Parts: sequence; C-alpha cells; structure tokens
Amino acid sequence: AAKVRGWVPWVVAAALLVPAGVWSAWLRTPESRRDDVLAVAAAVREEGRPGDAVLFMPSRRREWLLSSPQLYGGLRDVALAASPAASHTLHGTELPPERVRQALLSSPRVLALMDPADQPLDPYPAEAEKRDTLTADFDRCSVTEVRGARVAVYARRGGGCG
Repeated sequence: AAKVRGWVPWVVAAALLVPAGVWSAWLRTPESRRDDVLAVAAAVREEGRPGDAVLFMPSRRREWLLSSPQLYGGLRDVALAASPAASHTLHGTELPPERVRQALLSSPRVLALMDPADQPLDPYPAEAEKRDTLTADFDRCSVTEVRGARVAVYARRGGGCG
C-alpha cells in the first residue's frame, strides 16, 4: 500500500500535465489564432506584384507583415509615414488622411489587407479616407478570404484589373 501511495502524486501530476502539454502545443499552432498571418502572407505572395501598393485596413493590421517582412519588401506600404523602428511603435505611424488619399491615387494597383467582412469598421478619419478613396477611385478586382483576414486587389478606375 505504501508503494501505491508513493506513485499516486506522480500519476496525478502526469494526468494534469498531459492536457496542459496538449493545450500548450495547440496554442502554438495557427489554428489557435483568430487570424492566420501565414495565410495572409501566402495570399499577398499570390496576388502581389513588385511595385504594388499595400494598404493595411485598419493600420494595426500592419502586424501581419511581422511574420514575413521579406515578402512585403517589393510592395510599397503606401500609408506609412514612419516605420515601426523609426517611430518606436509596433505598427509605425501613418500619413494624415489627405496624404493617404494622394498616395493611393498615385498607385495603379493596391493590395488592401483587411479585417473579415463581419468586423466593425474603424471610425478614424484616416481609415475612412482609405475606404472612401478605394470606393470612389478604384475597382475591386478580387478578394481572397483567409482565416481572420481578407486580401483585396484594387486597380485604378479605368485601368483594368488584368
């Protein structure tokens, strides 16, 4: 009986640690996140062309590029005024709304990295300007939906999506 009692704490510990280990491993998978940054990166790789503008909508989604910064190197972050490193922030700082509009209008093609369609829109002036400019001056060519995100390709109105 003493031998059995000596093993009880170890059996209890093992019974508690196995589910914790499984949970810990699951937390490290893409499925544990609300969004899949690797799927976003894959969609950008598929849809983007060198020189395209990339637009994060909302700006906090710039975090998506942190997992694959080399992928975004050939794209122009059209709304960015100061990089995260230069601004000492996680997401960088963006241009004021009127300059975002000018930057977008200088771009023939834009990859917009957006929240899922069921998410509320950010009410900030710069975010509204991004949406308004894309709606007024661009045609939406395609939308790729991945878990927690959408990657939309826009072309300047009259420029064609081809």
